[in-house]
Order: sequence, then C-alpha cells, then structure tokens
Amino acid sequence: MTAPAPANPFDALLAELIPSRPETTPVRGPWTKAEQDAHWNALCETVGDTKAMRTQHTASR
Repeated sequence: MTAPAPANPFDALLAELIPSRPETTPVRGPWTKAEQDAHWNALCETVGDTKAMRTQHTASR
C-alpha cells in the first residue's frame, strides 16, 4: 500500500529529499603564514615572475 498523494503540490515538493553536501568535508581555517608564502611562490613561478612583491595587508579598522 502506498501513501496517499498530498493534495497540495507544494507539500509534495517539500516532502522530497533534497541532496546536500556530505558532512565529511573538512573545515579549513585561515592559512598559516608558511602556507601563504608557499602559495605565493608557486604563483610567481607559474607566471614566470619570481621577483613579484606581495601586497602587505594591514588590519581593518
């Protein structure tokens, strides 16, 4: 025996399962200074400008 169909089509849509991201995705925090430096160096090597200067960001107000 099957369940009766909802009278309202919106109720039918709300009853469907909605896929979501798996909860196994690791939460990543801010990059460390070493990770930032390694990433910058890899970018510079890729574009062929190993002498590029990084912009130093100051803290927000």
